[in-house]
Amino acid sequence: MAQLPASASAHRPQQMRSLLVKILTYALLVFWSLVCLFPLYWVAVTSLKGDPEIMRGPFYLPFVDFTPSLDSWAFILADPYDNLLNRYFNSTVIGLSSTLLTVFLGGMAVYGLTRFRYRLPWTEFGNKSIMFAILATRILPPVVLVVPIYMMAQFTGTLDTRFALILTYTAVNLPVAVWLLQPVFGKAATDQEEAAQLDGASHLRIFFTIFLPMVAASIAAVGLLIFILCWNEYLFAVYIASDHAMTLPPWLVGQMSMKEAQAGGEAEEWARLSATTILMVAPLLACAAVAQRVLSRTALWNR
Repeated sequence: MAQLPASASAHRPQQMRSLLVKILTYALLVFWSLVCLFPLYWVAVTSLKGDPEIMRGPFYLPFVDFTPSLDSWAFILADPYDNLLNRYFNSTVIGLSSTLLTVFLGGMAVYGLTRFRYRLPWTEFGNKSIMFAILATRILPPVVLVVPIYMMAQFTGTLDTRFALILTYTAVNLPVAVWLLQPVFGKAATDQEEAAQLDGASHLRIFFTIFLPMVAASIAAVGLLIFILCWNEYLFAVYIASDHAMTLPPWLVGQMSMKEAQAGGEAEEWARLSATTILMVAPLLACAAVAQRVLSRTALWNR
């Protein structure tokens, strides 16, 4: 019988080890994914349960352990007292408006700081100092800013309005946008921008018609991350918006606090809170998936 070469026989254990490492790696990734996704799955399943299933649980599989019901979903979407859809509308409008305004102002700021040179006479204060000053504002704890912002909103008559939350979210997230957009915009003008300047194009025209289309995918990813920050924001919303402009995070915390004060609340209340949680998390999961896809495509294009 023909024998394998010595090199082939020596290479086979190495292939087996690499295959075993891949199997173990994927097994650990699958296990950790299940650990991370199980709480979300459990909340989704709880939103489909009735009182008997929640009280006699645990039941894990719909149509196997129990018969799913949409009563909790119908209640939270149609109940006129909780005003869930109004909170959802507030979160959407405030999040989208703040994101657009933040990305626009952050993009203009980064473009100006990377395409122009600023320096105060007789000082070392220039572009780097301005960039550091913008980023340093994010170092302050949000709790320090709550009281001054609340007083400004009260004195200007904008307390409990979407306008106040939009401006607050924009100011708070602007340093984050500047930090994320800085590597996207680069440190100097590109060849296309320099060519357009030689042809007599203005900086505004270059920015909107030439540069933005080149980095649109990266800017969209930054916008999705800013929207996630706005959607999850709790501290400023609970102080500035008490009723009319209240968003989902403080409303959901208030609902959970009331149920806890009622000695755990009824079983049906937990199903309704689970449905509300899924409704709140769904846009974040969609944004995270879109951001991951956009960033992966951008990485492939850069290669």
